Amino acid sequence: MGDFARVQALVHDEGTTKSCDEQAGLTGADENARPTPFLICHRVPLRLLVAVVPVLIATVLVSSWLAWDGDVPGWEADVLRFINGWPDAIEPMMWVLQQVGVIGAPIVAGLIIVFFTRRWQHFVPFALVLPLKLGIEKGLIKQLVQRERPFTSVGEEINVRGPAFEGLSFPSGHTTTAFALGILVSAFLPPRWRPVPIVWAFIVAVARMYYGEHNLLDVVAGAALGTGFALILWYLFLNRFANEDCVCDQP
Repeated sequence: MGDFARVQALVHDEGTTKSCDEQAGLTGADENARPTPFLICHRVPLRLLVAVVPVLIATVLVSSWLAWDGDVPGWEADVLRFINGWPDAIEPMMWVLQQVGVIGAPIVAGLIIVFFTRRWQHFVPFALVLPLKLGIEKGLIKQLVQRERPFTSVGEEINVRGPAFEGLSFPSGHTTTAFALGILVSAFLPPRWRPVPIVWAFIVAVARMYYGEHNLLDVVAGAALGTGFALILWYLFLNRFANEDCVCDQP
């Protein structure tokens, strides 16, 4: 049975499974109320949160311990030099891709989601990424670990393609934001598109090293932080909007 036929069968099976428009209440004259049925079709279960969040915390703690003295181990510097040495020709692409990690990106993404879903409550988790990032990543961990940018902590041979030659680098704020944003956006996407924003977040982490502004442990800790923020926010603010019976991946 083809994908479309299978979806039709699910939709009409004893009336228990509804299409995305039906789940959203878009019938008749309301069908044009929003351009795309961005529905949350899955919840983050508590057991997943309990299993994953301690691993993420452990990742941040171990990374912090390794970076605590401000030195960059040889293996970490080697990874940085390898990525930092990639061709200059990809710099414009990397610059564009890493913009999802800037501080205002979650606000913009949240407003776009609200435009499509017409539910202001969906904006809340995106808005909360900012205070979590500023409070925990920048206000707490950066001040505790105190590791300098690669140009200072590794050496002047690092090709810094951005403005950050000095200053605190652990953890990576761009990476924290990108992973938090990627996972939250994935909550609203059909299964076939869900990996896209998460892969994009990984590219941001690589771009930060390519630009010579962060070491490997900086982006590892940032990825763990952002993932933890997103899973907790999804559980607290998006689970109640989820309907796991909806068919969101129609052709």
